Amino acid sequence: MTNDQDIARSAIYKYLSLAIDYPVEETAESLSSGMFFTETAARLEQLPTAYQTLTGELSLLQKELSGFARLEDLQVTYTSHFDLAVNKPSFSLYESANIMPAVKAEKTATFLVDLESIYGREGITLSDRDMPDHLATELEFMHFLCSQKKVELQADFLEKHLVNWIPQLAQSFLKQEMVPFYARLVMLIGHYVETDQEHIVTPQC
Repeated sequence: MTNDQDIARSAIYKYLSLAIDYPVEETAESLSSGMFFTETAARLEQLPTAYQTLTGELSLLQKELSGFARLEDLQVTYTSHFDLAVNKPSFSLYESANIMPAVKAEKTATFLVDLESIYGREGITLSDRDMPDHLATELEFMHFLCSQKKVELQADFLEKHLVNWIPQLAQSFLKQEMVPFYARLVMLIGHYVETDQEHIVTPQC
Protein backbone atom coordinates (compact mmCIF):
# COMPACT_ATOMS: atom_id res chain seq x y z
CA MET A 1 0.00 0.00 0.00
CA THR A 2 1.48 3.34 -1.04
CA ASN A 3 1.54 6.43 1.15
CA ASP A 4 -1.16 8.10 -1.01
CA GLN A 5 -3.34 5.01 -0.70
CA ASP A 6 -2.97 4.96 3.08
CA ILE A 7 -4.04 8.61 3.11
CA ALA A 8 -7.03 7.78 0.90
CA ARG A 9 -8.14 4.88 3.09
CA SER A 10 -7.78 7.01 6.20
CA ALA A 11 -9.84 9.82 4.65
CA ILE A 12 -12.64 7.46 3.64
CA TYR A 13 -12.90 6.09 7.17
CA LYS A 14 -13.16 9.68 8.41
CA TYR A 15 -15.90 10.55 5.91
CA LEU A 16 -17.90 7.44 6.78
CA SER A 17 -17.50 8.08 10.50
CA LEU A 18 -18.94 11.58 10.14
CA ALA A 19 -21.79 10.38 7.91
CA ILE A 20 -22.98 7.69 10.34
CA ASP A 21 -22.72 9.94 13.38
CA TYR A 22 -25.45 12.37 14.48
CA PRO A 23 -25.82 14.83 11.56
CA VAL A 24 -24.55 18.13 12.92
CA GLU A 25 -24.84 21.14 10.62
CA GLU A 26 -21.36 20.76 9.13
CA THR A 27 -21.95 17.11 8.24
CA ALA A 28 -25.38 17.83 6.80
CA GLU A 29 -23.87 20.60 4.64
CA SER A 30 -21.20 18.22 3.37
CA LEU A 31 -23.89 15.72 2.41
CA SER A 32 -26.37 18.16 0.87
CA SER A 33 -23.69 20.03 -1.11
CA GLY A 34 -22.42 16.75 -2.54
CA MET A 35 -18.93 17.29 -1.13
CA PHE A 36 -19.08 14.06 0.89
CA PHE A 37 -19.84 12.05 -2.26
CA THR A 38 -17.31 13.86 -4.45
CA GLU A 39 -14.49 13.56 -1.93
CA THR A 40 -15.21 9.92 -1.12
CA ALA A 41 -15.38 8.98 -4.81
CA ALA A 42 -12.10 10.76 -5.47
CA ARG A 43 -10.41 8.85 -2.66
CA LEU A 44 -11.82 5.54 -3.89
CA GLU A 45 -10.30 6.22 -7.31
CA GLN A 46 -6.87 6.33 -5.68
CA LEU A 47 -7.28 2.76 -4.43
CA PRO A 48 -7.18 -0.64 -6.15
CA THR A 49 -10.02 -1.69 -8.47
CA ALA A 50 -11.92 -3.58 -5.77
CA TYR A 51 -12.46 -0.33 -3.88
CA GLN A 52 -13.46 1.62 -6.97
CA THR A 53 -16.49 -0.58 -7.54
CA LEU A 54 -18.04 1.07 -4.48
CA THR A 55 -18.53 4.36 -6.36
CA GLY A 56 -21.80 2.98 -7.73
CA GLU A 57 -23.10 2.60 -4.19
CA LEU A 58 -22.15 6.21 -3.52
CA SER A 59 -24.38 7.35 -6.36
CA LEU A 60 -27.33 5.36 -5.03
CA LEU A 61 -26.72 6.76 -1.54
CA GLN A 62 -26.76 10.32 -2.87
CA LYS A 63 -30.12 9.72 -4.55
CA GLU A 64 -31.61 8.53 -1.26
CA LEU A 65 -30.49 11.74 0.45
CA SER A 66 -32.89 13.73 -1.73
CA GLY A 67 -35.70 12.53 0.51
CA PHE A 68 -34.59 14.95 3.23
CA ALA A 69 -35.57 18.53 2.50
CA ARG A 70 -34.12 20.06 5.67
CA LEU A 71 -31.34 19.41 8.18
CA GLU A 72 -33.97 18.96 10.88
CA ASP A 73 -35.57 16.11 8.94
CA LEU A 74 -32.29 14.21 8.83
CA GLN A 75 -31.66 14.85 12.52
CA VAL A 76 -35.14 13.71 13.55
CA THR A 77 -34.80 10.55 11.46
CA TYR A 78 -31.42 9.76 13.00
CA THR A 79 -32.66 10.30 16.55
CA SER A 80 -35.86 8.33 16.09
CA HIS A 81 -34.00 5.31 14.72
CA PHE A 82 -30.71 5.31 16.57
CA ASP A 83 -31.08 7.17 19.86
CA LEU A 84 -30.63 4.79 22.80
CA ALA A 85 -33.75 6.11 24.50
CA VAL A 86 -36.08 5.37 21.59
CA ASN A 87 -34.48 3.02 19.06
CA LYS A 88 -35.35 -0.58 18.43
CA PRO A 89 -32.54 -2.98 19.44
CA SER A 90 -32.07 -4.15 15.85
CA PHE A 91 -31.43 -0.59 14.77
CA SER A 92 -28.58 -0.01 17.18
CA LEU A 93 -25.30 1.41 15.90
CA TYR A 94 -23.45 -0.02 18.91
CA GLU A 95 -21.36 -3.14 18.41
CA SER A 96 -22.20 -4.59 21.83
CA ALA A 97 -25.94 -4.36 21.16
CA ASN A 98 -25.51 -6.30 17.93
CA ILE A 99 -23.04 -9.02 18.90
CA MET A 100 -24.14 -9.60 22.52
CA PRO A 101 -27.75 -8.36 22.83
CA ALA A 102 -28.83 -10.76 25.57
CA VAL A 103 -25.81 -10.90 27.86
CA LYS A 104 -25.64 -9.53 31.37
CA ALA A 105 -24.69 -5.90 31.91
CA GLU A 106 -21.40 -6.91 33.54
CA LYS A 107 -20.21 -8.66 30.38
CA THR A 108 -21.15 -5.68 28.24
CA ALA A 109 -19.28 -3.39 30.62
CA THR A 110 -16.20 -5.59 30.40
CA PHE A 111 -16.41 -5.58 26.62
CA LEU A 112 -16.57 -1.78 26.56
CA VAL A 113 -13.67 -1.41 28.98
CA ASP A 114 -11.55 -3.76 26.87
CA LEU A 115 -12.40 -1.82 23.73
CA GLU A 116 -11.60 1.50 25.34
CA SER A 117 -8.26 0.08 26.49
CA ILE A 118 -7.40 -0.65 22.85
CA TYR A 119 -7.88 3.03 22.11
CA GLY A 120 -5.92 3.99 25.21
CA ARG A 121 -2.89 1.95 24.17
CA GLU A 122 -2.76 4.09 21.02
CA GLY A 123 -2.94 7.29 23.04
CA ILE A 124 -6.60 8.00 22.34
CA THR A 125 -8.92 9.16 25.12
CA LEU A 126 -12.62 9.36 24.35
CA SER A 127 -14.77 12.26 25.46
CA ASP A 128 -17.52 11.62 27.97
CA ARG A 129 -20.14 11.63 25.21
CA ASP A 130 -18.37 9.07 22.99
CA MET A 131 -19.18 5.39 23.46
CA PRO A 132 -16.26 3.14 22.48
CA ASP A 133 -18.40 0.72 20.49
CA HIS A 134 -20.45 3.21 18.47
CA LEU A 135 -19.92 2.65 14.75
CA ALA A 136 -18.75 6.23 14.24
CA THR A 137 -16.14 5.82 16.99
CA GLU A 138 -14.82 2.56 15.57
CA LEU A 139 -14.55 4.05 12.07
CA GLU A 140 -12.76 7.07 13.50
CA PHE A 141 -10.26 4.72 15.12
CA MET A 142 -9.60 3.06 11.77
CA HIS A 143 -9.03 6.53 10.33
CA PHE A 144 -6.34 7.00 12.96
CA LEU A 145 -4.74 3.57 12.44
CA CYS A 146 -4.54 4.13 8.68
CA SER A 147 -2.94 7.54 9.19
CA GLN A 148 -0.34 5.86 11.41
CA LYS A 149 0.17 2.98 8.95
CA LYS A 150 -0.35 0.41 11.68
CA VAL A 151 -1.32 -2.41 9.35
CA GLU A 152 -1.37 -5.27 11.86
CA LEU A 153 -3.61 -3.31 14.22
CA GLN A 154 -5.86 -2.35 11.30
CA ALA A 155 -6.30 -5.98 10.29
CA ASP A 156 -6.98 -7.06 13.87
CA PHE A 157 -9.49 -4.29 14.55
CA LEU A 158 -11.31 -4.89 11.28
CA GLU A 159 -11.68 -8.58 12.04
CA LYS A 160 -12.72 -8.23 15.68
CA HIS A 161 -14.72 -4.99 15.71
CA LEU A 162 -16.05 -4.10 12.25
CA VAL A 163 -16.36 -6.96 9.78
CA ASN A 164 -17.83 -9.13 12.52
CA TRP A 165 -21.08 -7.14 12.71
CA ILE A 166 -21.56 -4.31 10.19
CA PRO A 167 -22.42 -6.44 7.11
CA GLN A 168 -25.00 -8.31 9.19
CA LEU A 169 -26.41 -5.02 10.47
CA ALA A 170 -26.81 -3.82 6.89
CA GLN A 171 -28.82 -6.91 6.02
CA SER A 172 -30.96 -6.38 9.11
CA PHE A 173 -31.69 -2.82 8.02
CA LEU A 174 -32.84 -4.01 4.61
CA LYS A 175 -35.11 -6.72 6.03
CA GLN A 176 -36.73 -4.36 8.52
CA GLU A 177 -37.27 -1.52 6.05
CA MET A 178 -34.86 0.95 7.57
CA VAL A 179 -34.90 4.46 6.07
CA PRO A 180 -33.24 3.89 2.65
CA PHE A 181 -30.51 6.51 3.13
CA TYR A 182 -29.20 4.93 6.33
CA ALA A 183 -29.73 1.39 5.04
CA ARG A 184 -27.55 2.19 2.01
CA LEU A 185 -25.00 4.05 4.12
CA VAL A 186 -24.50 1.09 6.46
CA MET A 187 -24.36 -1.23 3.45
CA LEU A 188 -21.64 0.96 1.92
CA ILE A 189 -19.71 0.91 5.20
CA GLY A 190 -20.06 -2.87 5.38
CA HIS A 191 -18.77 -3.34 1.84
CA TYR A 192 -15.92 -0.91 2.44
CA VAL A 193 -14.62 -2.62 5.58
CA GLU A 194 -14.91 -6.04 3.92
CA THR A 195 -12.98 -4.80 0.89
CA ASP A 196 -10.37 -3.18 3.10
CA GLN A 197 -9.93 -6.34 5.14
CA GLU A 198 -9.47 -8.46 2.01
CA HIS A 199 -6.89 -6.05 0.65
CA ILE A 200 -4.92 -5.93 3.90
CA VAL A 201 -4.83 -9.71 4.16
CA THR A 202 -4.15 -10.30 0.44
CA PRO A 203 -2.93 -7.13 -1.29
CA GLN A 204 -4.26 -6.79 -4.84
CA CYS A 205 -3.84 -4.31 -7.67
